[in-house]
Amino acid sequence: MYKFYQILFTIYSWLLFVSLWILSTFTAIILSIDTKNKEKVFNTIERFFSCISFRLLGIKVEIQGVENIPKDEAVIFISNHQSMLDIKISLAYIPTNFSFISKDTIFHIPILGAYMKASGHIPIQRDEDRKAYATLLTAIKNLTAKKKSLVVFPEGTRSEDGKLGEFKRGISLIILKSGRRVVPMAIYGSNQFMPKRSLLSCPAKRRIRISFGKPLSFDSSRTDREYTIHVTNKLRDEVQELLQT
Repeated sequence: MYKFYQILFTIYSWLLFVSLWILSTFTAIILSIDTKNKEKVFNTIERFFSCISFRLLGIKVEIQGVENIPKDEAVIFISNHQSMLDIKISLAYIPTNFSFISKDTIFHIPILGAYMKASGHIPIQRDEDRKAYATLLTAIKNLTAKKKSLVVFPEGTRSEDGKLGEFKRGISLIILKSGRRVVPMAIYGSNQFMPKRSLLSCPAKRRIRISFGKPLSFDSSRTDREYTIHVTNKLRDEVQELLQT
């Protein structure tokens, strides 16, 4: 009986997410007509509709440390990655405008690709590290001019078991080259509601926590191997600590 309930709830969840995403996209298109900062409009509307999605699904989200997010400063959010739901969670509960880094193939999908571009998200070719690195540096410079933050999942993929994986060292170079402060972020419980290897959601697991740590600063004059390893380990330790609180 529970399996049948899971199937119905999963169908309902996807229909809700997709329908509200379509509605939010058309709303943003209309409201951004004759507006210079279209990205801000798209981000704000998406945040509003994402929050509605979680409420209609009955998902209870606990937010910790939101006071640690600088109000008038573009930062880089560094988070663990447990589930596909992490994207919607970030959109709903990070109270500032930001861009994601996504595979360039997503930008070739009709409608979705146009939405990603309009929202200011960043396409990269993950199979070409040097090209991806150069693209990110250019994108961060553009985001700085717009006073827009960036959200990065340094594990590079979703965790199989919810445990924090290793961080890719390239993220430290991006941070040091950009000169931005970093806000550690941890999402707990999203993999229980929407596991990586399952097509069905788990309606019995509808509690999620998102935590923000205090901003971190690093010495941008150093990009040597030893220091980048230190930065990468420091970031992972901070996210791990947030997961355990």
